[in-house]
Amino acid sequence: ATIILGVFFLSGCASKKQTSGSQSLTSQKWTLLSAGDVDAGSSGAFIQFGTAPGEVRGKAGCNGFGGNYTSEGNNLKLGGLMGTKMACPALDVENAFFRALEVTERYVIRKDSLFLYQGDKLLATLKASDK
Repeated sequence: ATIILGVFFLSGCASKKQTSGSQSLTSQKWTLLSAGDVDAGSSGAFIQFGTAPGEVRGKAGCNGFGGNYTSEGNNLKLGGLMGTKMACPALDVENAFFRALEVTERYVIRKDSLFLYQGDKLLATLKASDK
């Protein structure tokens, strides 16, 4: 009886761990909340990883962008970012977002939030949103 109970207990823990609501980098559209000290809450800026393998796309405020990324563990490197060049009234959010993306070295996901870092410096905070 002890062995059966032990196996049942372990399988219960494993299933609980899988359903904890943990997000992956590629499972969401990530909406920008802040980049550096710039509040981006109403900018509509977002990023999506894995639209195709190794590709990233998004909107930085009013201009769309695309590029590529590599990720190993929690390390993250974005490159080849190119975007449209429309003139916008609120370029502060856009410029701060691009600056953050250019120097991102790693990421942390906690619940439905994505945090981008360069070393220990927080560069940007994003929140999972509907695709």
